[in-house]
Amino acid sequence: MMRQLKKACLMAILTFFPLAMQAEVVSTHADPLQQDTTILFRFVPGNKVFYSPYKGNDEAIRLAAELIKQHRAEIDSGKAYLMIRGFCGSFNSKEANLAAAKERSNHVKSWFITHYGMKEENYRTRNSTYSYNGIKDIVAIIGLEYVDGYDPLAEQRAEQARRDSLERLRADSLAALELERAEALRREREQADSLARIEEARRKREADSLAMLPERIYVETPWYIKSNLLYDAVLMPSLEVEYRFSEHWSAAVEGNMAWWHNNGKHKYYQLATIIPEARYWFKPQGKRRGHYLGLFGGGGWYDLENGGRGYKGEGGMVGLSYGYMFPIGKYFALEAGLGVGFMTAKYEEYLPIDGHYVYQQTERTNYFGPLKLKFAFVWNIGRWIQKGGNK
Repeated sequence: MMRQLKKACLMAILTFFPLAMQAEVVSTHADPLQQDTTILFRFVPGNKVFYSPYKGNDEAIRLAAELIKQHRAEIDSGKAYLMIRGFCGSFNSKEANLAAAKERSNHVKSWFITHYGMKEENYRTRNSTYSYNGIKDIVAIIGLEYVDGYDPLAEQRAEQARRDSLERLRADSLAALELERAEALRREREQADSLARIEEARRKREADSLAMLPERIYVETPWYIKSNLLYDAVLMPSLEVEYRFSEHWSAAVEGNMAWWHNNGKHKYYQLATIIPEARYWFKPQGKRRGHYLGLFGGGGWYDLENGGRGYKGEGGMVGLSYGYMFPIGKYFALEAGLGVGFMTAKYEEYLPIDGHYVYQQTERTNYFGPLKLKFAFVWNIGRWIQKGGNK
C-alpha cells in the first residue's frame, strides 16, 4: 500500500510540475514590461470557464497586473488601452468557436475589472476562430496601445531638452568658476607649503628632544605560555609551557584537566593528561612564526559517566604532530596543530546501583589515529629594557 501511494505521489509531481512552468509571456524586454508585451491566458479545450491556476494562468495574471500597474495613469486617463485577442478552435463549428472566444475574452476582462478596478472602456477586443502560434484555446493581451495624437515620449523629450539647457548653463557657470578655483588653489598651496615648513621644524625639535631620552624596548625570551582554545571550549582547561633552545629546536609540556562531577545525577567528566613534546622548526620566520614537526608521548587518567554505565581508567600515547604559529599583535600569537599516533588504554567498566558503583569488567583498547587537535593562544614571556639616550 505505501509503495503504491509513493508511486501515485511521484506521478502527480511529474504531471503537474511542467504545468507550473508554462506561464506564456512574449516581450521585447523582460523588466519592466513594455507596451508590446504579449501575455497568454490558457483555457481547457472545449470549456469556456477561466481557471486562474490552469497551466500558468496565475503567473500570467501577475504579469498582466504588473503591466496595468506600470501604465495605470495612462489607462485611467483614457490615453491608453489594453488590446485583447481571443482565439478558439476546439469546438465543432466556426460560430461556436467565435462565441467561445468572445465569452473567454469577457471572462479575462471581468477578472481584471473585478480584482484590479479596470473598466470595459479600458479594453479593445477582437476575437477569432484561428489559432495563435498553433495554440487554439487562449486569450491574449497583445500589449498596450495609445489613442491617436498621444505621444508618451513627448514629455520625456521636453524634459530632456530642459536638462540639456540646464547642462549648458551649468557648463558655462563651471567655466567661470574654474578660474576662481585655480586662484584659490594657488593661495591654498602657498599656505600649505608654509604650514608644512613650520610642522617640519616642530618635528625636528621634538626628535632632537626625544633623542636625549632612553628608549624602552620589549625583548622576547625563549619561554612561551599557551592555552588550547578548543579544549577550553569543552570545559577542559589547557596549559602548555614551551622553551626554544635555538631557532630549530624546542621542548614543551602540555597539561589538560577536566574535573567535573555530579554525584546525585551520576555524571562524571574527569579527564587529565600530561604530554611532553620535542619539536623541530622549519625555516623560522621569527620567534612567533613558523612550521614545526613534533614527537610527543604521554599519559592520562579518566572517569567518564553520563547517568548510566561508567568507564574509569588510564592510558598512554605516542605520536607525531604538525603545527603552524603566526603572530597577532605585538606580543601574542596563534598556533594551529594536529597530532596522530598510537594510544593504549586500560579501563574498568561499572554501573551505579543503589548509591554504589558496581564493578562489571576490565578491558583494554588500542587506537591509532588523530590524538591531538590544537588552536592555541600563545604569549611570549618577554621583558622591557631601556636603550640609548643622550645626556
